[in-house]
Amino acid sequence: MDGQRFGRIVRAVRQHAGLRQADVATSSGISQRWVSEIELGRIDGVSLPILEAVTRTLGIDLRLEARWRSGEIDRLLDRDHAAIVEAVVARLRRHGWEIRLEYGFNHYGDRGSVDVLGWRAETRTLLIVEVKSRLTDLQAILASLARKIRIVPKLIGRDGWEPARTAHLLVVLGSTANRRVVDRHASIFYVSFPDRGPMLAGWLAAPHGSLRRLWMIAPRTVASGNGPNIRRHRVRTQQQRSRRA
Repeated sequence: MDGQRFGRIVRAVRQHAGLRQADVATSSGISQRWVSEIELGRIDGVSLPILEAVTRTLGIDLRLEARWRSGEIDRLLDRDHAAIVEAVVARLRRHGWEIRLEYGFNHYGDRGSVDVLGWRAETRTLLIVEVKSRLTDLQAILASLARKIRIVPKLIGRDGWEPARTAHLLVVLGSTANRRVVDRHASIFYVSFPDRGPMLAGWLAAPHGSLRRLWMIAPRTVASGNGPNIRRHRVRTQQQRSRRA
């Protein structure tokens, strides 16, 4: 961050608003000394919460952006996601699925892309696979998946796939953080992905009927690059927990 330029921006906005340094300090809950230091461009010793308080008071949008090696940071952050996709594709191909990656769609303003699409011509089964390395916004994930399930089967026929049935998988890195999210929202996962038990491998080998399944892949599998173990994660609803108690 260019401290001198940042300081000039803070001073210019403050003066434009007709505020004194003392006014900004009071509204931000900090000492006037910090406002002065910021406006002088001496921000090395100023904590991020103080910078955020001052910019919030002045209505300045403060954005921090981490860059590394000309954009390679995106590939680094996406490494887990790419590894999960690779593992899923390896398993599907082993069972004879035709694969399409990053299938994009735009249907009357509904836009998106599917991480992995699988197709078995003999049963006309379409498999929609959503891959997540982190479960950050569960409602957004479920809404996105529902939109793809609603739209993609209608569009894929243009490309020669005419599904008689559609199945879907949410494939998640089996990290501690993700498992906690699943446990915390057990009822939601139970309703959204009701298929349980060790039947996924058999279904992939010979798809029959519909499938709505959560598939958690072990981090060590992703790190090693080996084909994924199909791990079971038992989701207990609140009612089931009460019975155990």
